Amino acid sequence: MAGGGAGGTGVMSGGKGACGGLPGGARLDPVEGHNPRSGSAPRAGIIDIAVAIPWRRLSAAAIAAAWGGRGGRGRRAVASYDEDSITLAVAAALECLDERAAEELGALYFASVSAPYIEKSCATIVASALDLGGMLRTADFGGSLRAGSSALAAALDAVDAGGVETALVAAADCRIAPPGSSLEAVLGDGGAAVLVGREEPIAIPLASAYIPHNIMDLWRTEQRSLRSGDTRFGRVEAYAKYAVAASKEAMKRAGTGPREISRAVLPSPDGRGHGAVARELGLRPESVVDPGAEELGVLGTAHPFLMLESALQASERGERILFTACGDGCDAIIFEATASVEAFRKRRRKAAPAVEIGYVKYLAFKKLLAEGPEEGRPFSSPIQMSREEGLSLRLRAKKCKACATINTLNLRVCPHCGRRDDFDEVKLTRRGVLHTYTQEHYYPTPEPPVTMAVVDLEGGGRYLAQMTDVEPSEVRIGMEVELTFRKLHEGGGYHNYCWKCRPVRRTGRGGAGAERAAASDTNQITSKGAGGGGGEVGAGGKISGGGSRWA
Repeated sequence: MAGGGAGGTGVMSGGKGACGGLPGGARLDPVEGHNPRSGSAPRAGIIDIAVAIPWRRLSAAAIAAAWGGRGGRGRRAVASYDEDSITLAVAAALECLDERAAEELGALYFASVSAPYIEKSCATIVASALDLGGMLRTADFGGSLRAGSSALAAALDAVDAGGVETALVAAADCRIAPPGSSLEAVLGDGGAAVLVGREEPIAIPLASAYIPHNIMDLWRTEQRSLRSGDTRFGRVEAYAKYAVAASKEAMKRAGTGPREISRAVLPSPDGRGHGAVARELGLRPESVVDPGAEELGVLGTAHPFLMLESALQASERGERILFTACGDGCDAIIFEATASVEAFRKRRRKAAPAVEIGYVKYLAFKKLLAEGPEEGRPFSSPIQMSREEGLSLRLRAKKCKACATINTLNLRVCPHCGRRDDFDEVKLTRRGVLHTYTQEHYYPTPEPPVTMAVVDLEGGGRYLAQMTDVEPSEVRIGMEVELTFRKLHEGGGYHNYCWKCRPVRRTGRGGAGAERAAASDTNQITSKGAGGGGGEVGAGGKISGGGSRWA
């Protein structure tokens, strides 16, 4: 399902001003979106939103030095060799669902422009990893960076229409830039998830506008890496004009002026250029949410949700948020924060530290080294994968009815009491303690040694797994670990996923002020200064004089 809005039609004239008119004076045909509904039924809105950022960061200075240059500002989030857009979507979805009953979900939409499969439902893989129920709508969205906002619009429509009670949108990307290109320091990896429903939403949509526009800005054909046209042309002709036009139309339909917008989410394809859009729209400088591109890079379809999460963390009841997503056009939605946004701020997600990665290891992780180390040829069987899905994807084990021992092997006879074929199926927890481990240096991997861990899970069950996101020297018996959904290998020519473990690095919940200050260099993203003093929006979109930026 390609990115793009759906619904009826409307007509508006092209924008004028600093960003100029539309090419050839063309008229825009924005597609009608979410306008206030009549009747007594509560409207669908955002119940929760969460992000997932990989553990590693690659600095622009490291990229510049590798190519004989100097300087370089900022850094980008880098997915590990065992992560992709599916695993990051699962991580974000787990954060978003938290302790909610996942089996009550009515729909799951996966959005990505770097999906691991061209033909095979990635949404279904995410649903399996989340262990969702058997009756579920799933759909994959892709084709443009608007895929995430298109999935969100579809989720809101599905709930509003009464087709489902709740829907989850999981968006993630791990885009690859050509080595040495200007995009290499721009593209980051990350995921985000948005839970949509009617029960105590933290924000509800007031109005929206969707404008498709065909332009050669960013594209990818058969090659793995992204291609781009002229940067300045893309920033103005593909991004700014349509971000302005869609935002104006959405504000018009919501009956909202630019000075009434408290938070403006204006993600751009290169992490810059949002300042020109904000000026053209007449927004207050302090309302513009920092894209955070210098800390994480541009996270593809997940980036608008990353910024929306930050905006909601700073919002008060009744404040209005302009949300946009650009890519072959622009989607714009005006949200209004509800009284539940205060509870959302209190359940702010945990923080975790990040580590730097060197440029050569980054190339190895992305398989960009032409003659890199041999990774082995693991055997894989679709039949075996299907038979083991209960444990390897859904984390379901067998509990002996006689002795209550939880077995994580697909056995017919309980090894503890000898009872035969007498088990209940139980769901394993994702937290535990490291019982013992070995570190294997001979196993072919981009990051030796491989730590094989035996984990005693909370609630019972002993689980054998690879440990990831860890320095070998920090592994200790008794350390707290959590299970994380990752790629195991690509044997058989397809992706084999499983649950690995990693150290628990998060620092706790709540305490917005203290945690916000401590969130620097973490995978918990937040903004500070939003709603603060005034400032000026510079030509490059940077905020000066009291605006917001990523911590």
